[in-house]
Amino acid sequence: MEGKTVLVSVLLATLAIAVVVAGFMAEATKAKRSQITVEYYGLEPIEPECHYPSSPAMGLAIAATVALVLARTIIQSTTGGCCSCCKPLHSMPKLGRVCIVISWILSSIAVVLFIAGAKLSTHNSAMVDVNGVYYCYTVKPGVFSGAGIMGLLSVLLGLVYYFLYVQAQRRAAEKSGADLELEKPPVTDVKKPPITDVKKPPVTDVKKPQAPSQNE
Repeated sequence: MEGKTVLVSVLLATLAIAVVVAGFMAEATKAKRSQITVEYYGLEPIEPECHYPSSPAMGLAIAATVALVLARTIIQSTTGGCCSCCKPLHSMPKLGRVCIVISWILSSIAVVLFIAGAKLSTHNSAMVDVNGVYYCYTVKPGVFSGAGIMGLLSVLLGLVYYFLYVQAQRRAAEKSGADLELEKPPVTDVKKPPITDVKKPPVTDVKKPQAPSQNE
């Protein structure tokens, strides 16, 4: 159990770091408004098209999403599934249930932000503002970094829930073992009946009858 706990903890911590690093890197490398150009095609109607510079932001956002989903899968598989927080478990504190619920909410929001940011980073269609000017959409500041922070908190809360789950399982096993010990019938000290020294009957010296003599 200890080796498994250490392995799961290291994996989740690594994935949490990967999520937040990928989120901040995507935030730093996303396309800026000044780097996007609008080109117009055709005569009537004019069809503007946005051209974004090459950027690893989309790949980083997808990598962060994969890491977050993988962390969520590890937490589910090691704690009895997605409905484990609803199952009755001995000694499971309320803090664990709160942590897993918040973790689910944060991870869902982070995944949506990562996917939306990655999709909008390659949105080629130009839009028109109220003045009739064409412009290209850019991911708002803080979308990727915010998603990375929420993903980090989600995995950390899931790790806390995992620790509490393991401790609750251990306490439940100990209690079950104690209950089994109490249910066993008491072992009484049954004494064997004493072995009496039965004396053999005395051997009497029985004389053999004399054989008759031939003279008689």
